[in-house]
Amino acid sequence: MSRFATLRVFSRGPAIPAPMAASFRHKPTFFGNLAMERWLAVGRSVPPQLKSLATLRAGSLVGCLW
Repeated sequence: MSRFATLRVFSRGPAIPAPMAASFRHKPTFFGNLAMERWLAVGRSVPPQLKSLATLRAGSLVGCLW
């Protein structure tokens, strides 16, 4: 029984998180999110640990569900 359930899950394809699926419908928001993620990834002015902590704190302030 579990084998068939696994096959059913994999047949749907990769799951896209709801916030990304919602922003994908609005192209300027989607490309803005991509640009922000890129800037966060390539920024070198602060240590990566501090950058990660700031991202988590900002997300908690705006009510991100993760």
